[in-house]
Amino acid sequence: MTLMHNFSTILSSLQAAIAVVAARDRRLTVLLVAMWGRIARMGRRLERLVAMWRAGTLPQARARARSPRARPATTAKTRPSYPTAPDWLLRALGHHAVAAGLQLRHLLSEEECVAFLAAVPQAGRILRPLLRMLSGDPLPEMLRNKSVAPVAPVVTQGAELAGVVVLPVSHFLGP
Repeated sequence: MTLMHNFSTILSSLQAAIAVVAARDRRLTVLLVAMWGRIARMGRRLERLVAMWRAGTLPQARARARSPRARPATTAKTRPSYPTAPDWLLRALGHHAVAAGLQLRHLLSEEECVAFLAAVPQAGRILRPLLRMLSGDPLPEMLRNKSVAPVAPVVTQGAELAGVVVLPVSHFLGP
């Protein structure tokens, strides 16, 4: 099977799970329908990148601008605001999301996918948010953002006396 077929199968099964939960739980319908569309866009972007990678027509990497881009004061279209907590989609969808997350992580470990991600860093920007939604586990090494330092444990004076290391609160929040 090809790389894009595997991505498509995983994303389609995730969309099917979203549709089932959105139909059952009216409180989540609006959010999950927006997420369904976002996953569809992720699939199209991945499909385009895989096709360009195979054809050898990837665009050249642009030099990063040193100063932040100025954004217009008003935007015609507002983006939906998605939850940012790790594994929120996993908690909303249950075991279907677990299966999709594990399949995606397995696919990312395959040789062809590793070569694709090494050649096309844009794919990491597509896959990182999806993996965060599906799992609280650390991202695979090949997808980690190199410019962001990992969060280090904080040892306060009181904690040092008690022999306690304090981690960020998000590591302790459960479903």
